[in-house]
Amino acid sequence: MAGMLSDAEEAQYRAIVQQALDKSLSHYRKTTTDDGYGHSEETWSQIADLSLNIIRPSATQLQLWADIIGSQRALLIRVMDDADVQEGDHIDYSGLTWLVQNIQDTESYTWTKEFLITVIS
Repeated sequence: MAGMLSDAEEAQYRAIVQQALDKSLSHYRKTTTDDGYGHSEETWSQIADLSLNIIRPSATQLQLWADIIGSQRALLIRVMDDADVQEGDHIDYSGLTWLVQNIQDTESYTWTKEFLITVIS
């Protein structure tokens, strides 16, 4: 079909996009185990060094997410679309811990996805 990328072209463009991700930050996910007494214990484990871009949200985006953000600092991160990032994960950036809030929609011929993150500590 005309206008579609070949596998080789897609691989080439994915590599270019991957190279444009200019930060590598620690990425953590919570696991919960039963402590044997009816309570849960939370453990945060580093699952990867995540390649990403840090993006400042626009005023319009901040208004859209005001109920999530409240008075917290908020940023967007851009990662490759095959990165294992989930809502609730933590990212360490600029001496702070950030909570991954939600994924933003991706578009055709975009090999990345974006997440809203907010400071938690």
